[in-house]
Amino acid sequence: SLLSGARNNRNSNLSEKIYKRMKTLFPNAKQSLAAGVILLSNIYSSLGKYEEAKNFRSNQIEELRVKVKVGLSWTEIKGHIVQLKAHDHSHPQSTEIYAKIDRLKSKAIENGFIFDSSWITRSLNENESIESVLCGHSELLVIALNLIQEPAPKFIQVVKNLRVCGHCHEFTKVIAKIEQCDIVVRDANRIHHFYPNGQCSCQDHF
Repeated sequence: SLLSGARNNRNSNLSEKIYKRMKTLFPNAKQSLAAGVILLSNIYSSLGKYEEAKNFRSNQIEELRVKVKVGLSWTEIKGHIVQLKAHDHSHPQSTEIYAKIDRLKSKAIENGFIFDSSWITRSLNENESIESVLCGHSELLVIALNLIQEPAPKFIQVVKNLRVCGHCHEFTKVIAKIEQCDIVVRDANRIHHFYPNGQCSCQDHF
């Protein structure tokens, strides 16, 4: 969409114009407008305007009178559907999941991957790092859960109820290449097929 394209280019002026136009043309499309609010507030955050992002998001969501969806991801493990949210520690294999994430982070860094703090939508707490916040997103956790199974699968399927963020998109490309597996993620916008060569079927148009 135009708004997500503006987000990827961190163009706050264009994003504001698009969102205002959306409100004018589609005043009753509450859920779509709420998604626009999240995207625009994320743009403010990517520019370091955390307070402005927080206030804009709070005021607009209150005005729209909608609930913001909690990001959730699902996958199938040994015939059972598993659901995880961001920074989830509820799964019995949580220790192994986060250990796998740490190993993937290390390998990614060795291969020149840079964790982009502009995808963080809030200020960090004292015990957090850029990597720990970004790598705690739900889709990455369920991917890691798949990869700690024995034998490790060569084809992983994930469903997410929100759009995949730019960091998770880039990191999943790296994971698919490191692990030499296919990863298919169905997010709120499209299907992404991440190939073992480190590319995605969307050709980075998300």
